[in-house]
Amino acid sequence: MGPALSPGAVAQEMAACAVLGGVLGAARAVLPTRGRAAFLPDMLFVGVALMALQSYAVSQSQAGQLRGYMALAAFCAAGAVQAALRPLFAAAEAFAGKLLLGPVRLAARCIAPWKAARAAAKVRRNEKRLAKKQKKSLPTPRRMLYNSNVSK
Repeated sequence: MGPALSPGAVAQEMAACAVLGGVLGAARAVLPTRGRAAFLPDMLFVGVALMALQSYAVSQSQAGQLRGYMALAAFCAAGAVQAALRPLFAAAEAFAGKLLLGPVRLAARCIAPWKAARAAAKVRRNEKRLAKKQKKSLPTPRRMLYNSNVSK
């Protein structure tokens, strides 16, 4: 076991780990959470968190090693920050989508009557073409005689 730590040092280490976890949680809030798309970000998140905690523990902590309370503080802070920021990022993404797709929807709304008129004209054209009586083309008598096997 490492040297005994004062409560102030433990609190300082936990605060630093919580800040680190909060930064990672904020980064994690913008990444996908479900499905195949979430697997790689989750693995990267855990790996980066553990690597950053270990490097912090070695360089700054009085214990010189990663302690359980450090990891717990970092992951709890990351989860809390992610839970707090995800709805904000979702709302910002929805707003940006509306802002960027607004002109496209406006153009589609302006083009819709023109497309409907073209479709109606096409239907009328097809109805007019099909309404005409088809003339039966009967062969001429001379050709009938030529093409038939019956001779007179």
